[in-house]
Amino acid sequence: MRPPVSARTAGRLGRTLALVGLAAGLLAAVPAAVSAAPDDATAGDGDASAHGCERAFDRAVQAYVDTTARRDLDGFAALLHPDVTSVFASDGEVLDGKQATVDWLRGFFADDSWTQSFSVAKRTVVGCRTGFVLFDSVYAVPATGTRVPLLIGVSFTYEHGRWLVLQNQDSVGRI
Repeated sequence: MRPPVSARTAGRLGRTLALVGLAAGLLAAVPAAVSAAPDDATAGDGDASAHGCERAFDRAVQAYVDTTARRDLDGFAALLHPDVTSVFASDGEVLDGKQATVDWLRGFFADDSWTQSFSVAKRTVVGCRTGFVLFDSVYAVPATGTRVPLLIGVSFTYEHGRWLVLQNQDSVGRI
């Protein structure tokens, strides 16, 4: 036996309201779930994305070395944060910002008389936030016999899925 029409209508209305309420509840939960999900900037060290960030950091460090060896100005510039600061051991000169650093590198990379070695002395990565590498380096000009041992500290920040150099600082000497 079927319930009366008024009961069927009320039942359908109740189910419709329940479905609407359920949908509204699910939609309300979506922003909370999205904001609670770890992103690249807050991923923990044990998180799979943090391990991916470490691999990406190692690739950025290698790109730093490779673009220097090739004197690839555009490639090196792509690694620089807009607010990068560069400090030089030779005279204490400080360059503020990407444009100032690129302008200085233009002349440095144009000179093909020098070589530079890079050996990683220390490497630290904190999740998908910051990374640091300390290079034991030798800047040399073979034609003149010049050899300058350097420690080069490079601090990186992770932004928009990329590791960017935030500070580059030289100091004369070795570890």
